[in-house]
Amino acid sequence: MSEQSKFIVTYEINYVHRVQVGVIATNKDTAILSAKQAFDHGSIWDDTQEMPLLYDQYIEIGDDSLTFSAEPVADFPESDESVNDIRRKENAFKACNYLLKDIDSELNFAIEVFAGLASVQPNTGLSDFECRHCGRVYDDACECLSDNCPSRELPLS
Repeated sequence: MSEQSKFIVTYEINYVHRVQVGVIATNKDTAILSAKQAFDHGSIWDDTQEMPLLYDQYIEIGDDSLTFSAEPVADFPESDESVNDIRRKENAFKACNYLLKDIDSELNFAIEVFAGLASVQPNTGLSDFECRHCGRVYDDACECLSDNCPSRELPLS
């Protein structure tokens, strides 16, 4: 078996990134200026009511635009920031997806638990207590327990 080496392989595709947005302006030059400013600020893709995103496609140019090349390297360099950004977005997507799945199962579990609790109320010997100062209602207390209740500021009598 022959010894293996590390290579950085690059592929390139010639393409046009065509984006179209809707702009309301007094004339063609003002419309172009508005879109250029949005591009410079990174907001051209925001798809707002004032500037709706109408088209966003990568269009390959030519018949044989896909080319590969390779160069030998002693070691791979650190990933470029463009890759780190892709990884962050993918990790955020995975985390959100996981949380949504987890929330769904936890919500179903909570619904089952509370449905069971609704039929079983502990007998504490206390009736509902409503604070006459703040209106909070407690089913397990005979005095207001809120730190924000005005009754906390009343002098003791």
